[in-house]
Amino acid sequence: MKYRELKINVLKDNLEYLNDFLDSLGTEGYYEILFDSERPRPPGGEIIRDDTSVNVYLDEKDLEKELKVIIFLKSNYPDSSYCESRIVETREFEDAYKEFYKPFEIGDKFCIIPVWEKESEQALSLIQKNKIPLYMNPGMAFGTGHHETTKLMLSRIPHLVREGQRIVDMGTGSGILSIAAAKLGVSQILSFDIDPNAVKASQYNKSENIFHKDILYSIEEGGFDHESLLDYEFDLLLANITFAVISKNINHIVKYKTNHFLFSGIITERKEDAFKLFKEKLGGSLIYSEEFNGWEIIEWKKD
Repeated sequence: MKYRELKINVLKDNLEYLNDFLDSLGTEGYYEILFDSERPRPPGGEIIRDDTSVNVYLDEKDLEKELKVIIFLKSNYPDSSYCESRIVETREFEDAYKEFYKPFEIGDKFCIIPVWEKESEQALSLIQKNKIPLYMNPGMAFGTGHHETTKLMLSRIPHLVREGQRIVDMGTGSGILSIAAAKLGVSQILSFDIDPNAVKASQYNKSENIFHKDILYSIEEGGFDHESLLDYEFDLLLANITFAVISKNINHIVKYKTNHFLFSGIITERKEDAFKLFKEKLGGSLIYSEEFNGWEIIEWKKD
């Protein structure tokens, strides 16, 4: 199968707004490139930059959506964005990140191990340090573990998640947060994503990891309005999603049968807006927040 691939470069400050636009446009999939092998790797091997690249995948013949993307970039970021397109085979994107996606520690509890690195010396060394391995192949889904919001979530989750809990993971992406929660012994996980490519990636990654045999772990295509969420009583909602998407769906969130929320994907400039929204719509209060490179994690509890 072939795709029309758009390789976009924007300032990270503009990434949330680009993501919102891509969500509204309806694409075959998109993901942020944090390990771009086509760009020189900076001294020390760091791969986080002030600007960032996003690969967007459209139907091979979808010139109309490509034009809409170009118009969006030229209208909003004429001097700080770039876009080029090409036709690619499905597997081409996989090789682009493998060069730089290696095993690494994340937080106090976990290590991320690409599935093709399971038997590598580096992976085995991390496991010997009693790090809990999360075996991942993100494919076209968000969730490599490198992004600031994912690091914030995986650092906080071990402080909140307990054996026997029931968890919902909205916008699961690669499934990395659900897999982490499952490794900590929760009894049930419902994972949702509106992107069918993310659902496939999450299902694959679930199959690469080993959990307690009695865990109920389901992955479904859908968003905040999914009917299952209204009937399900759970202990914690995980949502690593932009503030724009959270605010758009807050009237669904208030109906959920939980009083505990962990939000990330919120840029620091929108933190106070998030506090105001949660106070007004959810009630309750802030339990914990932390900033990392311009991104926020917010733990909130209803009364």
